Amino acid sequence: MQLKRGWVVTGLLILSAGAFGVSASAAGEGHPNVVVDVLAMKEVIQHDNAGRQTVQLKETESTGPGDTLVYRILYRNEGTAPAHDTQLVDPIPAGTLLIPGSWDTKGGEFSVSTDGGKTFESYPARRAAKQADGTTRLQEVELSAYTHVRWTAKEPLPPGAERMTTFKVKVQ
Repeated sequence: MQLKRGWVVTGLLILSAGAFGVSASAAGEGHPNVVVDVLAMKEVIQHDNAGRQTVQLKETESTGPGDTLVYRILYRNEGTAPAHDTQLVDPIPAGTLLIPGSWDTKGGEFSVSTDGGKTFESYPARRAAKQADGTTRLQEVELSAYTHVRWTAKEPLPPGAERMTTFKVKVQ
């Protein structure tokens, strides 16, 4: 596997297995080679004379509090065998917060981590919190608790195929 760096790289990790848990080379099928390009763009909202809003993506030359960054992760298989069970794990950049519902889930399952990428769960993560009356109730964790995001591909990535996913963060 290979990582090609885009404008802003957040430390993306790529995991992929061969067919049915057997490495592709052992099965005589060739080798998957997942290549990833990560691109971060700043979301800029503009209004025309009629008050209509348009959203444009611009290079991230500078960012400040309140800015929205859009991370585009393009991954493709440049190998000679399908890439099975591909997972893309990306840390949420320091000084930013994940924007709820901003991720693309076409072709994959999205999950989050609150422990530095050791474990993942569905969004929103919930934790038991003791209430004033002594009872315990599940509550959503604060956005600042999220440390990583992960996509798990639902289907193998054939040789020559590519897919893309996105997520957004807000600069603090």
